Amino acid sequence: MVEIKAPVSRWKQVAEYLKERILDGTFPAGQPLPSEQQLAEEFGLSRPTIRNAINELKTAGLVEVQRPRGTFVKSPTARPARAEQRSLIRTPEGSFEDLDGVGWQDVEPPSHVRVNAVQGQAELLGIPPGEPMLVRLAVQNAEGVMRTHRLIVPFSVAQDTPWADDPSLPSPSEVYVHFDAHGRMAWQEHVRARMPLPDEADTLKSVAGMPVLHITRVATLDKRPVAMEEIVVRGDALEAVYNIPVTRLKGR
Repeated sequence: MVEIKAPVSRWKQVAEYLKERILDGTFPAGQPLPSEQQLAEEFGLSRPTIRNAINELKTAGLVEVQRPRGTFVKSPTARPARAEQRSLIRTPEGSFEDLDGVGWQDVEPPSHVRVNAVQGQAELLGIPPGEPMLVRLAVQNAEGVMRTHRLIVPFSVAQDTPWADDPSLPSPSEVYVHFDAHGRMAWQEHVRARMPLPDEADTLKSVAGMPVLHITRVATLDKRPVAMEEIVVRGDALEAVYNIPVTRLKGR
């Protein structure tokens, strides 16, 4: 039987012991941890105490519960299951597609809503906070990875487009094709990690303590922001890959 020392909470001691065994390879990534009952017998503790320790490991991103199979070890340094090249290409037909080539498919028909811009969205779109926006909402899947996708066009931009009378936005490609016919298009992406909102955690089937990757793509027409895509995906499900262009300064 493994000896437990006081005064640190017993479940914290169990969590620390299991964490060390995961990091030193005793419990290898991809393999199941012993069951709650087995751990309770090994440590001489109750199953609720063991469950608290397992929850601590879940929060740390070291294990994942896969019901009814059990609790499986995750490598803290493992790359996500999917790596995605973040770049746009223009096809010979004139449409716009992601360079990655593995298309995201809508899980169900997208919904269309009108919302007011919050501070962060307003800053990126160059509009006042609270300005109404057309939003196309979709839950998408690619090779078993789930994400939420929002396509956003401010009202001040949409009033000069075909969507002024029909607020149902088309696909991002169709939006970009429309603007591309009226000037010079450019795109910029912003990537950050944050904790998921409750509805996002449910949709993405996120585990406790797992952050999400929030990717914001801003499209500009002649340097004026005209549209924005917001993508949210589990942090352990996707690795965003970018090519870095080299800018040569004169005289160097």
